[in-house]
Amino acid sequence: MRKGPEAAPEGADLPGSVRNLISTFRCSFQSALVVGLLLGASGCGYQMGVGGDGGPSLYREDVRTVAIPIFKSESFSRNDEFELTQALVAQIESRTPYKVVPRERADTILEGTITRTSTSTVSRDDETNLPQEQLYTMRIDFTWKDLRSGKILVDRKNFEQTNTFYPTLGEGTYIGKQSVAESLASSIVNELQRDW
Repeated sequence: MRKGPEAAPEGADLPGSVRNLISTFRCSFQSALVVGLLLGASGCGYQMGVGGDGGPSLYREDVRTVAIPIFKSESFSRNDEFELTQALVAQIESRTPYKVVPRERADTILEGTITRTSTSTVSRDDETNLPQEQLYTMRIDFTWKDLRSGKILVDRKNFEQTNTFYPTLGEGTYIGKQSVAESLASSIVNELQRDW
């Protein structure tokens, strides 16, 4: 004995062509999802070069620690050496297998000198003659040395980075300095990669 109407299957009130379209979409979506998961799990044959069992590392495997004293500065621009050193420590800690430690416990030391900084104007407002776009440039010399053997691992002179900032948008010279310090730190870390 039945009590009440029977429950209709899902989508029964839709025309047949719409039901077929929905069914096809569900199958296609499920197939695409399965293929995507399989490709993601396989990694498409690529490996992150992390060393150990994951393939060769981009960085030297005989180095575990690095000391980074505050860079020296021959420039009259204030605090650039602190910004650069802080950005470099952050880059090394986040992008390399190396740990930043005090000199007494370090395998290597990364030292450098800011040799020149400058600000130049790229464009000015026609009416007010105020700078619209400016460049901040920082040039450094740096050396990465193995403290155990005394061997120089990397030695770069006149290593330079330039970044743009926009005073008309409220960006002061500080923004330019910070941006250059972060970009330069990233470029220095790239230089620490081992030779191929």
